[in-house]
Amino acid sequence: MSLRIIGGKWRSRRLVRPDSEATRPMPDRVKQAVFDILGSRFGTPGGLPPLRIADMFAGSGSMGLEALSRGARSCCFFERDREALSALRRNVEILAAEEASAIVVRDAWWAAARDPNGQAFDLIVLDPPYNDSEDASPNGPVLRFLGLLAEDAANRPLVVLHHVSRVKFSLGAEDTWTIADQRTFGSGAVTFFLRCNQGDDVRAG
Repeated sequence: MSLRIIGGKWRSRRLVRPDSEATRPMPDRVKQAVFDILGSRFGTPGGLPPLRIADMFAGSGSMGLEALSRGARSCCFFERDREALSALRRNVEILAAEEASAIVVRDAWWAAARDPNGQAFDLIVLDPPYNDSEDASPNGPVLRFLGLLAEDAANRPLVVLHHVSRVKFSLGAEDTWTIADQRTFGSGAVTFFLRCNQGDDVRAG
């Protein structure tokens, strides 16, 4: 499967795909649906406001670069696979996106909740290996990650999780997060998590 930017200023530009089997690029139809939902939510159809983005488990960087193409202010890519990093760096170079990009080489599950300049993220794209997102229990990687984010009271991002459709996430009344949206696409699904009491105002400041 080839990789490309599907919207914004870099529309139709092709990206390098990692040779590593450790990465799983999000299919175009799912990517398009995610950005359609985001554009509707932020009131910017086809685009994004100037958000600070975190692309966790970035792989080739296709989601974060798509966000930059559509108007995001910056993107911090978290990846540690060697072949994925090579493709990611090449894609940032191909699009001349260095000024708006930062690459952090570490395990995204334990990554800092802020960018290298100490700024909180407005939107976090979380696309981990499927086996990591199959545990929807309170002690599983996903809800543990959300718990770490919630430890920073000033950090209130919208989190978009790509996972297998058979896994359903549910949150109790005592949870810091709420599920803002859920969509299924065949064997895959996307769940949008929002900090409680945040309402709909998740725009960049």
